[in-house]
Amino acid sequence: MKKYKIIYCDPPWFRGQRMMSSNKNDRHVEANRHYPVMKKDELCKLPIKQLADDDCAMFMWVTDSNLDEAMEVMKAWGFKYKTVAFVWQKKEKSGKQVCFMGCWTMKNVELVLLGTRGAMTKYLKSRKVRQLQEAIRERNIHSRKPQLIRDKIVEMFGDEIPKIELFARIKPEGWDVWGNEVERSVAL
Repeated sequence: MKKYKIIYCDPPWFRGQRMMSSNKNDRHVEANRHYPVMKKDELCKLPIKQLADDDCAMFMWVTDSNLDEAMEVMKAWGFKYKTVAFVWQKKEKSGKQVCFMGCWTMKNVELVLLGTRGAMTKYLKSRKVRQLQEAIRERNIHSRKPQLIRDKIVEMFGDEIPKIELFARIKPEGWDVWGNEVERSVAL
């Protein structure tokens, strides 16, 4: 099986709670209405360790309400949490922040956690990539993440090392993919 130095993923987190947008035209958002979701234990059992090279960085999308589960999944996959790599501040095409009602505060960001195994710092090409990234949220596809984040990962590590996107929805140039919405590059 091919080994990767970069694993980028947007796990289909199961969420028992509903969130509502501050925009009165939006309906309640429930991920399982848009794609199959997985519970933490199901995610932990995926054979992601087999894909990871000895030196590997994982970039994992998560919302703040799933941070504890994300840490457990990352550890089960053989990675040590290092930092929040990116904070995506979601914007509308108008430039206005996207906001959702949360239990405590209005939600308008998603996080990308960074975990590593081995010695990935020797592969860094740039340490000047900023954590906060603003990008327009695409409204036509639920939970689609901005290309900007993939571009920033490539800026950090270069385009020469093997990269895979898990739970992919599109096939980005230069990346292998695995998911139920794309033609897979690998089988798990």
